[in-house]
Amino acid sequence: MLAALALALLAAAPAGGATLDDLVAGLNLVPLHGAAPAALALERLADGKTVALPALRGRPVIVYFWATW
Repeated sequence: MLAALALALLAAAPAGGATLDDLVAGLNLVPLHGAAPAALALERLADGKTVALPALRGRPVIVYFWATW
């Protein structure tokens, strides 16, 4: 089981020289350089601590909302 998981992770790993730009090129993302982030704060699932977008200033952030409907 662990060997199958390791193989799956290796197969899904990006090429050695891939940059963040290479990885998200097909997602049609629009960077908001210099724009103030929305006042969004979410609770982390791992430990319940709150993470707010303004606290992540200067770091790349992808906000992905997913729903089943």
